[in-house]
Amino acid sequence: MERRNERLVVAFATTLAEQRARSGLSQEELAARADVSARFVSLLETARRQPSLTAMLALSHGLNMRMADLAAEVERHYANTADGDPAAADV
Repeated sequence: MERRNERLVVAFATTLAEQRARSGLSQEELAARADVSARFVSLLETARRQPSLTAMLALSHGLNMRMADLAAEVERHYANTADGDPAAADV
């Protein structure tokens, strides 16, 4: 069973880039705050990698936000890519 959901990975990438920009952080600054590499942040923001829960928690802390709020933003982006079909946004 394939576990990679491209639409969800793109929604996370978009959300991460937006939240980072909103926080006024460079990829390097976020990486330092989250104790990950800048390359990893770049790979996440370009949807070439998907985060683990541990990485998502570290990134949310680096963005000075709750993980639940980051997840809610990802879900909002995910739902907005469902081409207007609410059922298509279900995970």
